[in-house]
Amino acid sequence: MRHRHLTLAAALVAFVLSMAAVLALVLGRKWLWFGAGTAAVILAAHITLHWVAVGLGGASLAGYGFRWLHGHPAEDKTPAPRTTGRVIHWAWRYDLLLWAISLGRESAFRQKQIDLAGIAAGESVLDVGCGTGTLAIAAKRRVGESGKVYGIDASPEMIARARKKARKAGVELAFDTAAIEAIPFPDATFDVVLSTVMLHHLPDQARQEGIREIRRVLKPGGRLFAVDFGESESERHSRITRHRNHAHFDIRQLTPELNEAGLRGVTSGKVGFRDLWFVSSTTPTG
Repeated sequence: MRHRHLTLAAALVAFVLSMAAVLALVLGRKWLWFGAGTAAVILAAHITLHWVAVGLGGASLAGYGFRWLHGHPAEDKTPAPRTTGRVIHWAWRYDLLLWAISLGRESAFRQKQIDLAGIAAGESVLDVGCGTGTLAIAAKRRVGESGKVYGIDASPEMIARARKKARKAGVELAFDTAAIEAIPFPDATFDVVLSTVMLHHLPDQARQEGIREIRRVLKPGGRLFAVDFGESESERHSRITRHRNHAHFDIRQLTPELNEAGLRGVTSGKVGFRDLWFVSSTTPTG
């Protein structure tokens, strides 16, 4: 409401100023100590156009710009689930960031993940922290019609964009707004659970709860394939991965947490993309 009042006030002020400028142009030297001339014409045109812009929706544009700068949703009103992890709301800018970081090679990066995870036709896959859905869409193409793929993310904006991308790609899969601490699927549902550059966003307790949830929804013999930052800060090459939110996280140090949750056979290696590493582990078959 306060924003609307300010907008109305701005429109009124712009109108008064524009009328004053027009009067200055019409009356000119008769009423003013200086000639209106060209200066008044420019002033009148400028302020009048400003007033018209405000009247035609400048307030909406300004509100959109404010939300864009601060990462708040402009359209999606779905409430985010409860989580103590960091939630990213700027979905399309996230895609733009990945495109820039990957130098346009995000598709190749996703295919590399699918290959390393060993995803095969007919498998059921869950992408936790799926973001805008690029990896889940690639996984669905790999598992084919006989397989199933689901994606969850705590950000309603990410899920909205993921659904839009899936429709555009012509693939059938489900995206839902949910947090890793409470995965909304029954026990032993999935052959594979994927996670990409998400675990470092979680506080220790939330991450441990999430890993236990992943273990719960994996079938016997199912596997977790997670990608995130690895190595020490001094060993990393990218400035982004040395950022304060990333610098002290090394996915290879999660082995004790994975073992404690009941995941076995932990292996790790470089993804081949910047400073990203993977860890892979499986649930017991018996």
